[in-house]
Amino acid sequence: MLHKGVGKVQKIRVTSKGSIVKSIGIVFILSSVFLVAIKLINLDFEKFFTRLENVPEVLGRMMAIDVSVIPDGLYAIVTTLSLAFLTLVFAVIISLLLSFLAASNITPNGILAGFIKGFFAIIRSVPSLVWGLMVIASLGFGYTAGFITMLLSAVAYLTKVFTGSIEEAGTDIIEAMRSTGASWFNIIYHGLIPLCITYFFAWITVRFEANVEESIGLGIIGVGGIGLLLTKAIGSYNYAQSTTYLIMICVLMLILEFTMTRLKNKVKFG
Repeated sequence: MLHKGVGKVQKIRVTSKGSIVKSIGIVFILSSVFLVAIKLINLDFEKFFTRLENVPEVLGRMMAIDVSVIPDGLYAIVTTLSLAFLTLVFAVIISLLLSFLAASNITPNGILAGFIKGFFAIIRSVPSLVWGLMVIASLGFGYTAGFITMLLSAVAYLTKVFTGSIEEAGTDIIEAMRSTGASWFNIIYHGLIPLCITYFFAWITVRFEANVEESIGLGIIGVGGIGLLLTKAIGSYNYAQSTTYLIMICVLMLILEFTMTRLKNKVKFG
């Protein structure tokens, strides 16, 4: 930047030398990490570009549908939605109780709140597919294993977001109700729940969509539903059936997205 003084022109530095050195250092570190990652993953670009010639053939085979599998697909979608909804109901009930115990502004015990937050942070750190494999190893294949797996994931997620919503409500209403002699339960039931119910509902709709997605994904490891049918079709190289199931899944998720958005807007704006 130039600054005109009396009889001379001064240059004013916009950024300090320290910030420039820091920026160069960050770029160098990120570039090094990028190169190390490529080396560790051992990307074979030559093989990738060689196999690209097979893409038109695969896409050509997938340009077909098998209408005979639609009834089975619809039944599998119903079971997928049922599993997602059943898991959500149990998860909401459990998470509501735990979130009020974990929220720092209403918890009856700080140690208990810290334990709940830490425990579910560990649960969230493990992917649901890993939990699914562990549960299947104990309970075997089927919807029971899927229910337990999704319940763990859903409770961990909802407890976190419910707790955050409760803590964002602040302490004003809590202190005001305490000053009138209201009990812990009355503060929650008459104060915090009416204040946070809109946020709770928004998080519940988000979680329901995630449950459906997880239910489809868990089909890969044998839980059941539309995901299992898709996995079998892909495994047998039945392109027509794979395309049919993919179309049904896409339509399902689009309808679900539209419906959940309408419900959230209905609750938020009336």
